Amino acid sequence: MVGRNPPRPLFARFARTLNDRWWFALPALTLLLLTPTLLHGQPFLSWDTGQYYHYGAQLVSFATEKIAPTIGLNVSERSEIAKQQGSGNLDDGLGDSARTAPNTFDQELIDQKSQAGGMAFYGLRSPFYSMWLYSVAWAFNLWGVLITQAAATAWIIWRAAAHAAGTHRLEAGVAIIALGTFGASAWFVIGFAMPDIYAALAVICVALLFAYADRMSLLERVGLAAILAASAAFHLTHLVVAAALTLAGIGATHFLRFEKRALRSRALLATASALGVAVALQFAFDMAARAVLGASPKRPPLLTARVLADGPGRLYLDSVCPETPFLVCAYRNRSFKSADEFLWSSAGVFQTMSVEQRLRMIDEEPRFVTAVAMHYPLSVLKATVANAVEQFVLVWPAEAWMDPGVSFSDPALSGADLFQVAPFLSLCVANLGSCVPALPEALIASSIAITLLLSFAVIAAHFVAAWRRTTGTQQGNSAYKRAIVFASLILVGLVVNAGICGAISGPHARYQTRVVWLAVLAAGVLEAAHPVILPWFRRLFAEASQS
Repeated sequence: MVGRNPPRPLFARFARTLNDRWWFALPALTLLLLTPTLLHGQPFLSWDTGQYYHYGAQLVSFATEKIAPTIGLNVSERSEIAKQQGSGNLDDGLGDSARTAPNTFDQELIDQKSQAGGMAFYGLRSPFYSMWLYSVAWAFNLWGVLITQAAATAWIIWRAAAHAAGTHRLEAGVAIIALGTFGASAWFVIGFAMPDIYAALAVICVALLFAYADRMSLLERVGLAAILAASAAFHLTHLVVAAALTLAGIGATHFLRFEKRALRSRALLATASALGVAVALQFAFDMAARAVLGASPKRPPLLTARVLADGPGRLYLDSVCPETPFLVCAYRNRSFKSADEFLWSSAGVFQTMSVEQRLRMIDEEPRFVTAVAMHYPLSVLKATVANAVEQFVLVWPAEAWMDPGVSFSDPALSGADLFQVAPFLSLCVANLGSCVPALPEALIASSIAITLLLSFAVIAAHFVAAWRRTTGTQQGNSAYKRAIVFASLILVGLVVNAGICGAISGPHARYQTRVVWLAVLAAGVLEAAHPVILPWFRRLFAEASQS
């Protein structure tokens, strides 16, 4: 009986059992992700949230009024509520919607909508996220939106931990989420009622598929593809980042020599299908908008504003105006310091234009930006790189400390229909400053910076360790190689996100905050697959204890 293994403690056996129970892990991880927002007491909002919700109300109202009856659906109650929350007119301001009588969608209204100044706004707003936000918030209030996105994030991280850590998946998942939530910026994007979290989910989905697709069940691949499709449909930048990351994933599979054929084919099938669905949905919506309105929603001239604010656009205008036919020539002497001022300020340019002028500037944008790039290629490249670098280091959630009470006390927003599903906004407006986090912004920013620096250091240590294993006598194991591929694609995703957002829209803290916490996930997956840092800490602790 000497060689008999001692019985395992009941708690240890119970913990081991829970490791394999998704019904315990997913709610626990979801709750952990939501804990900071629960302590805050309310979702984080932006005036953009109000626009998304209003747009969703209009689209749902139109669908239930015009489309549903043709297929025999009885949605009269939902239609009446939707019509009360959105007039159906893209011209309506956010504050107008709550005061506008329900419309009848007559042809005159549709003709007005086809020329709407709002068309230049709503081209930036995904109709699919807008309808999803409105529908979930209408049914469950805004907490339903946060729970849904937290649950999706928890499931994806759970699957990443399962592939990397095996039987220790629960411990790995808890550690990754705890560090990402309380040390990095995951707490904000999880609690933010905006599509930002889906940028991170798109990156994780592509990275997971190109690292582990051949070891996944069909159901898991379909689940990841579904989340990727939704993420890509929720914002154009998500689609572009995911597409670029897919190309990088094809190249990264060369690192996995023996597994690359099945891995690449399954990953490519899942990602291409998901992105194809997102593109098809957008094309379908644009065609439907043209059929009904005569024109699809247009995007504001972001690139025009970008090259002007960066300098090369002004240089070009100074050299060719007034001979050039570009409309922007007439505004080249306007004083604006940023692209945001050019586009959105009442003292800028775009907001002062008539509908016809806005549409003309949008139509002229491809030719104008191309001309600027051809005449000043180095200046454009220099500005683009500078914006991308600045975007990459903006990693703290500055918008968390932007008081929603101030935003929604503006007369244009004070009557927004978002108040109906976010009643706490009334208290925010009545008590300015009461709805911002109690912890100082500088403290949180410092914590995030330290966590991210440590995460990047861990990733670098693993890359060095992996390089030594492949160049020395030791041969790297397959699990570690897969983790290296996963982490590499995460890093590529961070760089691509900074490049796209910084170059097009300009550096804003929110754009990198939404994905930078994935560095914690990458470091966690590497350490779970092949511990390098933990053994060093154990040895250090043991030596300190002995001394």
